[in-house]
Amino acid sequence: MTVSRTSAVPPPAASRNAAFVQLVAERNRFTVIMTLTFLVLYFLLPLLAGYNKPLMATKVFGNVTFGYVLAFAEFAMGWILAAVYVVKARTFDRLAREAQGLGGAA
Repeated sequence: MTVSRTSAVPPPAASRNAAFVQLVAERNRFTVIMTLTFLVLYFLLPLLAGYNKPLMATKVFGNVTFGYVLAFAEFAMGWILAAVYVVKARTFDRLAREAQGLGGAA
């Protein structure tokens, strides 16, 4: 088996583009924050249902318990996070156009 060494290749032009670097940094930060937010809120329901049954059985109004409210909130969370992404995607689109050298044209 032959092992070949790669020569030092200069980074592609895209990585030297300030708008591209900003796009990648903002997108990565946003993705990590949104993913962690979703996972924490998503796993909160089964964790509370398993380990804090008295809280989940607490009546919030009428016969509706905190568990039902939290379960409904997960559906709302999905729509809210999707709306936040749509708004943030506009920023990513603008940065992508700048990185391609198209400026702010739509």
